[in-house]
Amino acid sequence: MKPGRFLLFMLLPVLLQLSAAPREAPAAPDDGAKPADSSKKPAVRVLIAYYTLRGTTEKMAHGVAEGVKRVPGAVPVVKKVDKITKEDLEAADAIALGCPTYFANIPGKMKVAIDDWNWKWKVDFTDKVGGAFSTAGGQTGGKEHVVVSLLLFMIHNRMVVAGPLYQDAEGDDKWAESGASAVTGPLDPGISEEDLDGARRLGERIAKLAKKMATH
Repeated sequence: MKPGRFLLFMLLPVLLQLSAAPREAPAAPDDGAKPADSSKKPAVRVLIAYYTLRGTTEKMAHGVAEGVKRVPGAVPVVKKVDKITKEDLEAADAIALGCPTYFANIPGKMKVAIDDWNWKWKVDFTDKVGGAFSTAGGQTGGKEHVVVSLLLFMIHNRMVVAGPLYQDAEGDDKWAESGASAVTGPLDPGISEEDLDGARRLGERIAKLAKKMATH
């Protein structure tokens, strides 16, 4: 056998073994992207829907939003009631409704808007958290009746409702109220810091409750 053929004959088993060995896939380029954190929970959305004529109820709405921001992981969405979409309502984990008091009742435009959410849009509000706030021109002008009426709307649409929490300086006495409200008429014009405190407490309460319900 010639020397060249003999060498090929001796190397042939080695070449066959190398060709049959599995090859490693090339390493993927490192683009710096980190894997998604599956433990990160989505934000709790609190929709604050309000009707306002002179802007005082709007200030209360923003007070509610400030309270929502006190809760880590909660995001407020503030919108006038006529700008609300079905998608806004469906995406919300909690909803705060607010409006002024007209003749001791909910203003007509507010009532028509929220009724349409059920009658026309067929939104499923089941187990969403709800809260309410109102303003009125007089001290007994009906603002508490408006708050209760808004809460009744939520209850009858299968929502879970809550009001702001309070306690004394010592922490011995603790209580809750139906909602937040403010007198904005000639006897007590504008929105005071005390009024805004109630609005913030309302926002914080419903945001905490919505977050708690979302984790169960």
